[in-house]
Amino acid sequence: MEAYEPLLRTLEKIAAKRNTTMSAMSLNYNISKGALPLVGMRRPEQAEQNIKALGWRLSPDEIKEIDNVSFEGKKYNSVAARINAGEISHQ
Repeated sequence: MEAYEPLLRTLEKIAAKRNTTMSAMSLNYNISKGALPLVGMRRPEQAEQNIKALGWRLSPDEIKEIDNVSFEGKKYNSVAARINAGEISHQ
């Protein structure tokens, strides 16, 4: 669980700055990355939290900040850097 601490702290910081919930911010991150998250909800409160993810997008800087501490973001950034350096082909 210790490996997730930097990511959780970053998500909490951005959610607090935007005055939104962690779940709404996390859903918005996925939407901002081009994914269409399929979410489950069992209670009306969960639907209300999920709706808070709509109508706004994280800034490019916020996305980069999350990517820099996430496992997938590090993997993506590493591959993107290698493509940009001409080390591997993007085709």
